[in-house]
Amino acid sequence: MTQATRERTFRWTDPKTLAVRAFEQPGLGWLEQLKAGALPPPPIIDAMGFRLEEVEHGRVVFSMRAEEWMCNPAVVVHGGMAATLLDTVLTLAVVSKLPRGKTAQTVQMNVNYVRPLLPTGEKAVAEGVALHLGKTIGTAEGRVHDARGKLIAHGTATLAILDTEKMRESRLPDT
Repeated sequence: MTQATRERTFRWTDPKTLAVRAFEQPGLGWLEQLKAGALPPPPIIDAMGFRLEEVEHGRVVFSMRAEEWMCNPAVVVHGGMAATLLDTVLTLAVVSKLPRGKTAQTVQMNVNYVRPLLPTGEKAVAEGVALHLGKTIGTAEGRVHDARGKLIAHGTATLAILDTEKMRESRLPDT
């Protein structure tokens, strides 16, 4: 049997470019700029084919096309795609509520899958909502739906609230 080979490529910008500009403003501000195309997306967004659809204080919506390259051997979209989409909206829902100088990183995430996502090429949409924001911990919940509005997965996350200045010093060498 002859195998049909396919190829997928993507481009990205240096993530430090976004981090430096994002860390200079509140979370909602840089997310709005990201949606407007005024800031480059993080490389993971381009790699996964995600798109920022909506952003407001405490709520973020991203989408992706459920495509063949995402398939596992059962010819369904790998659950890791829904998990990554969920992690994105859960984290950024919390980030959207943070002031300048703060960001969030997932420390725990729980995902429940309720049905497979099929590689139809149609849009899958994830919404994340921040539930709690404290000084050191934030929590969020989210859902992924297919193009017909059917629930694919839902989850929650606990996120550490971090100081961006400390992150800049430890992770972002001068360019």
